[in-house]
Amino acid sequence: MILHVTDLHCNERWFEWLAGASSRYSLVCMTGDLLNLNPYRAHHGQPDKVLSFLRRLKTPLALVSGNHDSMQGAGPRLENAQWMREACLGRVYADGDSFMHSGLLFRCLAWRGRLPTPGPNEVWLHHAPPSLAGTSISRGGCDFGDFDLGEQMREGRGPRLVLSGHVHDPVRMADSVGGSWSLNPGFAGNSPVPNYFEVDLGKGIAAHSRASGGGATVRLWQPLKIIENDRQ
Repeated sequence: MILHVTDLHCNERWFEWLAGASSRYSLVCMTGDLLNLNPYRAHHGQPDKVLSFLRRLKTPLALVSGNHDSMQGAGPRLENAQWMREACLGRVYADGDSFMHSGLLFRCLAWRGRLPTPGPNEVWLHHAPPSLAGTSISRGGCDFGDFDLGEQMREGRGPRLVLSGHVHDPVRMADSVGGSWSLNPGFAGNSPVPNYFEVDLGKGIAAHSRASGGGATVRLWQPLKIIENDRQ
C-alpha cells in the first residue's frame, strides 16, 4: 500500500501527521508544494523545517517539486528546488529519479521539466495534473493542468497512473484520461490532517480520504501480480 499526499505547504501539523502515519505504508509519494514560497514571503527556513520532518520518515519516499518549492534569485539552494536533493539519502527519490516498486516503474518529474516517453507499467509523480481532466479543473471552472501531459494522455501515450496535486479544489479527485488514471487528493484547508490517497497497487484500488469527511474508492485496474523485494 502506498500513501499519496500533496500540497502540504510547510504545514507543520500535516508533516507531523505524515511522520507518524508513514510507517503503515510501503512507499510515501509527495507530489509537490512541500514549501510555501512566493516572491512576497520570506522563506523563514522552510527547507530546513521540511527536511527535518522528511528525515524522520522510515518508509521509502518519492517526492517532486511544485511551483512553491523554488524561488529564482534566492540562492542556489532554492533555485529549481535544489534543497530537495538534501533529502536523498538511502531510500529517498526526488526530481529526475526513477525506481521500481511492486513491479512498476516510478518516475519523479520536476516542475516544468520535460516529459519522458512512458512504458506500459509506469507511475509518474508530476505536480500538475493533465489538462482537461477532472483532477485539473477547479470548482471555480479554471483549468490549471499541464497541457503537454494532458495531450500525451489523451492520445493514449500516458503512463498507467499519474499522481499529482497543484489544484486545491478539483472537481474530481480521480479521473481516467486516455486509458491512464490521474489522482489528485486536493487541499485540506485548515484541517488537522491533509487529504490523501491510499493506493493498493496489487489490487488496483485507490481510496481517497478527505480531511472534512467522506471520500471514495476507485478501481484503477485489475489485480496485478506483485513482485516483492524489487525496490532499487
